[in-house]
Amino acid sequence: MSQGDWQLAQGDALTRFLGSAAKAERFAEFYTGETTEPTIEVGPDAPSFCRRVFLKTHARRRVDPAQALPCREGVFSGDNNILSFSGFYPLAYHLQRWLRVDLFAPHSGTFTFRLTTCGGVRIWRDDEPLACFTPFTRNRMQHTEVALSLSAGKNRLLIHLDELFERDTTFALQMVYLDAIPLGYGLPEACPQLSAPRQYTPPAHSTMAHDDSGQRLLTLMAQREYGPELDALLYSTLKRVSAREAGSVFSLLSLLVLWHRHRGDHFPAVLWRRVKSTLLGYRYWHDERGCDVMAFWGEENVLAFQTAQYLAGKLFPDALFIASGRRGHQQQRLALARAADTGALLAHAETFVKGATA
Repeated sequence: MSQGDWQLAQGDALTRFLGSAAKAERFAEFYTGETTEPTIEVGPDAPSFCRRVFLKTHARRRVDPAQALPCREGVFSGDNNILSFSGFYPLAYHLQRWLRVDLFAPHSGTFTFRLTTCGGVRIWRDDEPLACFTPFTRNRMQHTEVALSLSAGKNRLLIHLDELFERDTTFALQMVYLDAIPLGYGLPEACPQLSAPRQYTPPAHSTMAHDDSGQRLLTLMAQREYGPELDALLYSTLKRVSAREAGSVFSLLSLLVLWHRHRGDHFPAVLWRRVKSTLLGYRYWHDERGCDVMAFWGEENVLAFQTAQYLAGKLFPDALFIASGRRGHQQQRLALARAADTGALLAHAETFVKGATA
């Protein structure tokens, strides 16, 4: 036992750790900023404005090992020897995890590992920093070789992982030993049962991309079925659109139709003002101000955003749209100019406001 519970030969990966619970925090919730390179945000593999902000603020920051969360749960990698904490969040979230593992070296010296990660990884031995690798390339594993300075005998490693979650996000680590001299490794304390990492559960208020509550809201309004369900649907739709969740453009379209068909009905004036402010405060394209994880690519999404921008501009021709700094009539003209097929955009907008599903 003095040399660890498992052996680590050349080419082997560390597959067992003690892990902490996840620390999840909203990232840049109230940050607007400017998108100076709008075209860089087009496509699922392009770095979003939100990630570019994250890289500036988090990639080279100092992480204090004294702030590590307790590591009490045994976790292990999958068949590919990759430890994964991947998951889905409809809003920008910064997730952090801490890991502990003991390495047993036959003598003092440096021992080489290949670190592979989606996110960032930092390693300490007894509070001494050994490695920092923070590429933060979304959903693309990156690797580097690091020489860890170890003492003869037991070395307690503390590992910090973090990543910015944008919709479906890969968050993973692999540590492969590259030297010929075998090492031992074990868990820092008794852990009778190991388990695969549990997926992150999205926050309770979150919904997946295609939420049908907006359509349900319009149906109840049309049928004049006023009551608690209707009120709850409006509040949840407003919250989702105001937060600019992934896929919220479809809920936004429902709010635009709600305003077009039912403005002033049932709900008090103060709530209708909130509907209007939500519509005017939305981010209608990636060249507008905002730090969110909305996807502005894909045929369905592009048509939805262009339709929303056109309808909003038509409904509020003289109003100021906060994220773009444009008036409504400018938004309307811009949506038409951007459309690959103007006739298709106009037909889609007309069909939508008449009651068809987007």
